[in-house]
Amino acid sequence: MKESAERVIKVGFTKKAKKILDEVEIVSADMIRDGWEFKESCVEDGLGYIHLFFERDLEM
Repeated sequence: MKESAERVIKVGFTKKAKKILDEVEIVSADMIRDGWEFKESCVEDGLGYIHLFFERDLEM
């Protein structure tokens, strides 16, 4: 059985690209250290947020 999680990072037009990428990297690294596997990401049409999707196997 799989467990899914989503993390959302605010983008906006005033935030610097480096800061956004640093946040994505920090969130992804934390999730991977906790046993999650990165699956995909998507950016909202209005560039408001980046959605990061993760999965991991549940121990039975």
